[in-house]
Amino acid sequence: MKKYSWIIFAILAAMVVAGCGKEEKVQTEDDKQEMKQDEVQEEKESEPVEREDDEATSEESATAEQEEKSEDEEATSDGVEEATLDISGSWVAKGKDDGVKSKWFFNNGELAVNEKYEYVYKVEKYKDRHGYTVVKIIRDDNNMTALLLKGEGDSLEALTLEDDSFDQYFTDGTVPDGQVIEFQRDGAAWDSMDEAVDLWELVHKNKANEISKNIFWENYVRDLWEVVEEGTSGDTMLLHFSNISGAGGSFTKFVSHGDRVEITEYNGNASYPQNPSVRYTVERADGKVVEMENLTQ
Repeated sequence: MKKYSWIIFAILAAMVVAGCGKEEKVQTEDDKQEMKQDEVQEEKESEPVEREDDEATSEESATAEQEEKSEDEEATSDGVEEATLDISGSWVAKGKDDGVKSKWFFNNGELAVNEKYEYVYKVEKYKDRHGYTVVKIIRDDNNMTALLLKGEGDSLEALTLEDDSFDQYFTDGTVPDGQVIEFQRDGAAWDSMDEAVDLWELVHKNKANEISKNIFWENYVRDLWEVVEEGTSGDTMLLHFSNISGAGGSFTKFVSHGDRVEITEYNGNASYPQNPSVRYTVERADGKVVEMENLTQ
């Protein structure tokens, strides 16, 4: 009996050890399952935070972009009204302090001062925060100046921006203390279409003028002139001349500067207003050409 008892004891001991191992294995798998569940729960809990961070970042970025856009718009327009001042045509400028006079002619982006075309100009779309209409002017040598204009109708006042005052204004908007320039629209005007046509014929019949060689009088009929209302006002008269054949024609613009007149010719109906062919300044009294510029070269 003793012989078998130790065998039975050994079998029971082995069963106990095996049972412990199985229990340990089950417990280990249960622990792993719990760890996985904890990890999943942590991920779920962290996801909203990450999404909230992303949304916050996105909102901050959109806000920054909107602020940047607003700053750009404000820099362009200064947040004020659109400039509607009409400066086209001829003006007499006079210094309010020194009384020095000069003649200015603003013509579709080109500026003549005392009948010399040495400048181009651009009117800014918006008034500045002080209510000035800003006109940038560039000389042939690329030097830049500007006018700050106020007023309406035929009477304007201007401050000039040059050198340091130009740089200062376009850096921080500082308006300089300087001499005010008074601008009065040139009062010279045309009584009728006949007055302009008479001058054109006088110019082309004056043999001393080079331009007189460009006309064939046998093809000329005075009755073919007509006024173009859309381009005629104040000191400017625009005429259209129809070819004698009835097909096509040309435009001629007359701008009065007192004793002198600037005449610009556009060869061909499609050439007006962007492609003038020749511009010349003449004396009203005798039709003598005092300055001429070929614009096709």
